[in-house]
Amino acid sequence: MKLMKILRLLGVFLSFYLATPETKAQCNQHVFSSVGAEKWTNFQYQDCDSAMHYFGLPTGGYTIIFCAEIGTAFALNGDGFVYPLQTEHPNYESCLEPAVIPCPYDFDGDGIVGVSDLQLFLANYGISCE
Repeated sequence: MKLMKILRLLGVFLSFYLATPETKAQCNQHVFSSVGAEKWTNFQYQDCDSAMHYFGLPTGGYTIIFCAEIGTAFALNGDGFVYPLQTEHPNYESCLEPAVIPCPYDFDGDGIVGVSDLQLFLANYGISCE
């Protein structure tokens, strides 16, 4: 049993770290629920930063939404369930990554932070924004 958990964790670790950026798993909100369950259910999932998490939900209809990489969220035991949401629920933390600006101080977009960027900054310094 313990060996199987170690092998499964090793497989998740290797599949994430050996994957190219194009093949890495997508991160989504996942519903973890014990609605209709008659037993305590233990879950595991890998978050968007590749950290593994384990937690349990009692019977009685508990539901929680966490961001997890698709294919890494499981009900380990019990009769609860887990599934990825197709669209994000607005009341829970978003899994969408903000757009990365390759060079945030390159104001003129020429790929170099230089004097022209400083001139653009100074020309707009002190202007109030709405």
